[in-house]
Amino acid sequence: MTERDDRVLRGLYDLKNLFGDKWVPAILVALRDGPLRRVEILSTVNSYSIDENWTDKHAVLHDSILARTLKKMREQGIIVRESCDKSFPPEVVYSLTPAVAEVVTLAEPLIEWTRAHPELLSQAQAHSRRSGAETAIVDDVVDLGSPAGDGRFQSSVRRPRAGGAVG
Repeated sequence: MTERDDRVLRGLYDLKNLFGDKWVPAILVALRDGPLRRVEILSTVNSYSIDENWTDKHAVLHDSILARTLKKMREQGIIVRESCDKSFPPEVVYSLTPAVAEVVTLAEPLIEWTRAHPELLSQAQAHSRRSGAETAIVDDVVDLGSPAGDGRFQSSVRRPRAGGAVG
């Protein structure tokens, strides 16, 4: 692997690991125009049509998941949590760090790329919907002929792997 390949590969995985959580992109977009309280983030994100082309399910962000996601994003340095003690209870707002605000702006040309290649997205979305519709395959096998002759049960459970493959 060349140094350039290594750099690109590591960079892509770094971006995926930093921003790849299901709710992070929606929270980034919600905070793009400035600080918001948690309840405002929740209502804003839930007003978005997330994954509508990728799955038949409507994505709903619950407050407990939002709280965990905000905590994780804060610990990762993606967002800042500020508390204003002038009121009771203190008003808490969240905002993007300057570096993350920059990356959201830098992502816009990549987003335009997706608009220029609708056939690729359509094919990937169709595959995702098909894979999500597959259910777990369960094969239960009774092994009455085990060497000990004890009639123990062996259960073989096969579930779809990421991407829908079974194996």
